[in-house]
Amino acid sequence: MVVVYFDTRPKRRKEDLYDREDELGEFEKSIKSNNPLTVITGIRRLGKTSLLLVGLNQLSFPYVLVDFRGVNPNSRMDVYKRIENAVNAFFRENREIWEELRESLKSISGLRLLGFGVSFSWKEEKTDLVALFRELEKYNVVLAFDEVQYLRGPVGSEFAGLIAHLYDYSELRIVMTGSEVGLLHDYLGVDDPSAPLYGRYFHEVSLSRFIPEQSRDFLIKGFEQVGITPPENLIEDAVERLDGIVGWLVLFGRKAMEKGLSERLIGEVFEDARALAMSEFENFLKKRIAARERYIEMMRAIAGGKRTWEEIKEHLERKEGKSIADSVLARLLKGLVDSSFLEKRIERRNVYYMIPDPILEAAFKN
Repeated sequence: MVVVYFDTRPKRRKEDLYDREDELGEFEKSIKSNNPLTVITGIRRLGKTSLLLVGLNQLSFPYVLVDFRGVNPNSRMDVYKRIENAVNAFFRENREIWEELRESLKSISGLRLLGFGVSFSWKEEKTDLVALFRELEKYNVVLAFDEVQYLRGPVGSEFAGLIAHLYDYSELRIVMTGSEVGLLHDYLGVDDPSAPLYGRYFHEVSLSRFIPEQSRDFLIKGFEQVGITPPENLIEDAVERLDGIVGWLVLFGRKAMEKGLSERLIGEVFEDARALAMSEFENFLKKRIAARERYIEMMRAIAGGKRTWEEIKEHLERKEGKSIADSVLARLLKGLVDSSFLEKRIERRNVYYMIPDPILEAAFKN
């Protein structure tokens, strides 16, 4: 039995990636066009890393992939160790490049050669990452940074300066992904002239959730791959409750392989997904303790159908029994939108807010 669609790991082959032909073609075109910076965006669990890996493997370009999920943004050591691990993984997979570069790498300040691989320094004599990456330029290497919005503060600014330098003075192609879209745009300096990357063009590939027909087809084909014929009513129920988020659909398929298909399983997956989504929201709140209750009430209001600025403000003021300044509400809403817990939509000149993850929305309805 070959598990393809219901494999919970990021996909690496085109045939394992469901129905992202347009986005994949757009990504590959951007890389082949020598765009210095390509950005993949979309809310959590839409398959950004899978798209990145499949695209790079399709193009057969060697690549360094640095995963910044969960990095300590205040620790230069943590950031440098993430890059060091990724560079060493690259050398293990590209031994011929390692052999050719060994001698020239010895001249890079702050870099120590090991038996196989390198060791970084991040204190007094920091490893010269510009020099290291420029050595990879001649091999057509792509630099990919997953969930780069986690880099903040002085270390994040330092890294953005590195990317800006490579953008301006090298032929390297750089890829970034981010599920907290607003924070990623802030990191890229979209609206901030003081940001290191401000004013530099980047091509953005945006992933959206599946429409119901795609979700239905994904589940049916996924079950076919593992020899299961699902009842139509269970597929319809799963599509309705998990609503186009491929990560949740994969979780449902994987658990069905282990426990068998049932109505009860859909509820179990829903509860597991809700716990994970709320855990992520709790991590967001831990950094915003003073506004914790306001954020929760805003999410409850929006989940309950109060989606305009006026409705959200009225809900908060009723709960607190006092007026709330427009500037305060704007800052709170921006925080939720930037972190992709909310989406801001404009229809017929009307602005409203919605929770893009149906699991998280359901959690706040209860």
